[in-house]
Amino acid sequence: MKTKSLKLVMGIVLVFFTILCLNAVIAMNDPVAPFQGNTSAQVGDLITESASELLQSASEAFLFLNEVEIAEKSGLNVSAALQRVDMALGRVEQARRLFKDIISLGNEAGYEEKRIAKLKNFSYDSFARENGLSMETMKDISIYLERGNVLGFYRRHVRNLQILQDTLDGIKGDLLAGRQLQHQVLWSLLQQYDKTMMFGNYASMVFYKI
Repeated sequence: MKTKSLKLVMGIVLVFFTILCLNAVIAMNDPVAPFQGNTSAQVGDLITESASELLQSASEAFLFLNEVEIAEKSGLNVSAALQRVDMALGRVEQARRLFKDIISLGNEAGYEEKRIAKLKNFSYDSFARENGLSMETMKDISIYLERGNVLGFYRRHVRNLQILQDTLDGIKGDLLAGRQLQHQVLWSLLQQYDKTMMFGNYASMVFYKI
């Protein structure tokens, strides 16, 4: 399989992914979630667990892409590629399930209003500029957080995870059917991991700041 164009994109993204992972240790990891009672502690633990699952999924996905890269020499090892995709898929599924549990817990507990007030009064644009963050990603986050809609933000994260899951499931189907993998799909997979982790990481930075 000829993948010269893919190599250039992967090289750039792998460097960025390495940098991103240094920050992603706290991706979606907010130990002081804005819910009443003991729910915040429970939610914090679940968010940490979900973030870990997402990072491990990304690791497996990149190992799968490595299988695609080395296929240029001796052909794709479908068994190895399928194993990596299965692992990535399972981790994303678990991350999504954990966040659905988080939403259920938060919905039942209700918000802690002082914490929500801080989110509503936070200067998202200024924070993004001061820290050299993507204004587009911060805008996506602020749509929810500046209204105090933390559960809405969590639901958006679940949708991002579902998109990842669907993409991985499609790749798995192609591998099982013996179809050639499309570069556009592989590029999309990279972008989806990037977007999903940045979405969580930026929100985590906001929660720690307030």
